[in-house]
Amino acid sequence: MSAGQLVPKTSALDPKLLGGEFAVPVFIIQGAEDFTTPTSLAKAYLNSLRAPRKAFATIDGAGHFSVFTKQDAFLKELKARVLPLMR
Repeated sequence: MSAGQLVPKTSALDPKLLGGEFAVPVFIIQGAEDFTTPTSLAKAYLNSLRAPRKAFATIDGAGHFSVFTKQDAFLKELKARVLPLMR
C-alpha cells in the first residue's frame, strides 16, 4: 500500500522547508480522520506559512475526501471562513 511508504516520509519532512509566503488568505479544511494527509502534518504546514490570514478546520467523521463525503459541513466551514472576506 502506498500510504505505508508515503506517510512515514511525509511525516519526517521539516514543515519549515515546505512553507512559503502568500499574499492571499490560506485555509485548510480537512477531515478529522484523514489518514492520507495527517492532521498534524497539515497543521504544521499551515503554521509554517506566512499569509495575511490563515486558519485550520477539521470536519468530524470525515476522511481525506471530506469535500465530497461531508459536503454540508465543508460548505459550512467555507461560508464561515471565506465568505466574510468576500464582503
